[in-house]
Amino acid sequence: MSREDARRGAGIGGERAVTQPPAPEIPPALTIEEKSVLATLVACKTSRTVAQLCTSCSLGRGQVTASLDSLRAKGLVTRFNTLVESYGARFPGMEV
Repeated sequence: MSREDARRGAGIGGERAVTQPPAPEIPPALTIEEKSVLATLVACKTSRTVAQLCTSCSLGRGQVTASLDSLRAKGLVTRFNTLVESYGARFPGMEV
């Protein structure tokens, strides 16, 4: 490889290296319970506790907790460091 080729590949000499933005990740399929919990968190625009989610989604505590754990693993929900555990929706690619 010549010096000129190396400079072009490194973006030296007035030419910029072209980079493509990363492809957005497609979230895996969600269960009915996960969809209900996520829809509630997106709609409320603030964080919710497990008890509030149980009431809003008409689900048991175990179902909500399992859904939240799964949604957190998929990167769609975040847990806030509050006195009482609360959760909020997050969107892939956005820092929390």
